[in-house]
Amino acid sequence: MRTLRNLSLLDALLLLVVVTTTWQKMSWEVAGRITLVDVLQVLFLGAFLLDRMLRRDRRLSAAATVVLAFVLLLVCVHLAGVLGLETTQAVDQWTKGIAKWLLFALFLVAGIAHVARRGQQLWWLATGVFVAGVTLSAAYGLVQLAARSTTGVELDAIFLAPFFPGARRLGANLYGVVSSYDQYGVTSQDTVYRLTGFSEDPNHLGVMVAVPLLLLVALIVGARTGFAARRRTLLAATGSILLLAALLTQSRSGLLGLGVGVLMLLLWYRRRFFTRHVTIAIMVLAGLGLGAVAARPSQVQQIIDSRTSTSDRSSQAHVEFYSLVVPVLETSPAFGIGINNFAVYYEFQTGRADFGPHSFYVATLTELGIVGTLVWVLLLLWVGSRLRVLLRAGRARSQLAADGGLLTAVARGLAAGFVATLVGNIFYLTMIFSGFYVILLLVLAAPAAFGVELILDRHRASARATHVG
Repeated sequence: MRTLRNLSLLDALLLLVVVTTTWQKMSWEVAGRITLVDVLQVLFLGAFLLDRMLRRDRRLSAAATVVLAFVLLLVCVHLAGVLGLETTQAVDQWTKGIAKWLLFALFLVAGIAHVARRGQQLWWLATGVFVAGVTLSAAYGLVQLAARSTTGVELDAIFLAPFFPGARRLGANLYGVVSSYDQYGVTSQDTVYRLTGFSEDPNHLGVMVAVPLLLLVALIVGARTGFAARRRTLLAATGSILLLAALLTQSRSGLLGLGVGVLMLLLWYRRRFFTRHVTIAIMVLAGLGLGAVAARPSQVQQIIDSRTSTSDRSSQAHVEFYSLVVPVLETSPAFGIGINNFAVYYEFQTGRADFGPHSFYVATLTELGIVGTLVWVLLLLWVGSRLRVLLRAGRARSQLAADGGLLTAVARGLAAGFVATLVGNIFYLTMIFSGFYVILLLVLAAPAAFGVELILDRHRASARATHVG
């Protein structure tokens, strides 16, 4: 079945998953919590299997096959971990966790296989709607934050709550009340909110904005010809929205990861990084920042001091989570305490049944143990190797043909965004969400979509011919 612009129904379902993958507030409570993206992923998997059955086609791309092998290894780890569970609550949490993870993992396998088969056009469409989805969330968050701060109106209560009653948190995140004093000692107080957009936590959006933002920056700086060069103004405007939203989430984890990603692009592009569009965007954002400082200097200073402090309770809590790894590994070293069971294990200490580890690495070490952690490390290293192949293909393509640095920009943007996500998850937890699996989909499907093996083969043949000549 074909839709508009030569897209199949399967293509359309994939794009719907990608565009909504970071919209966590859009959910319902039906036999547990179900998000909009969960429903769309189930529909995509069903359509994918039906399509393959009708075609009698069992073939998978090389990347999809490798990912499937890792999924099977992790399934074995999860099954081994469930054997150590002793309470009904722990088993319930494990069941919820494994169901959600398996949905994301199988979508990743099917998505890679489908995009690799359909080629570069679908890859660009998927990447575009992913950027659009995060940008729409960020733009909504900016309007939401402005409305809440100036009028007290909460847009989520109007536009989201009636349709998505399953959201655990609605509205802009309340950061606190900031006080200031005038020369007469009179105190004024302002309520400060953190931007959330369609995410339930400002830190989630703060970390997940890294990949689309860094990819846009790489295209603005590195693509000298083609659509990216012709649309630099649009890309710069979109990137400015994402960067402003990232700043207003006040997510230290997100900004740490983003800083590392920007540093990588600076090292790659050096002086070429500061193009006219990048410079103008920075100047505009700097002007907005100076305006905020001029309007409310004491409040801005208080927020900066609190968000850069490493001695406050929040900062110490994130560091202390790592000290909780050792007790778990002493009791369940091989396969951990079971997926989704960190909160259950430490409920006696925290007094909360929903107290997560706030770090992907803490979660992996405690819930999957040493064996599961090694599988994840191997998976992430393999993803890194595919990015390296993409980078090599970009250089080769630039030497073989005048592609204007487009493939190199894609490779560098994805690599910087991937590393930024890994860094952001040191002290936060977004790599368990469907958004991270979409990032993996874009990274792992790119080599097949761009035909990197053919590019590298041609480059080697050209080098041999030059050497012989």
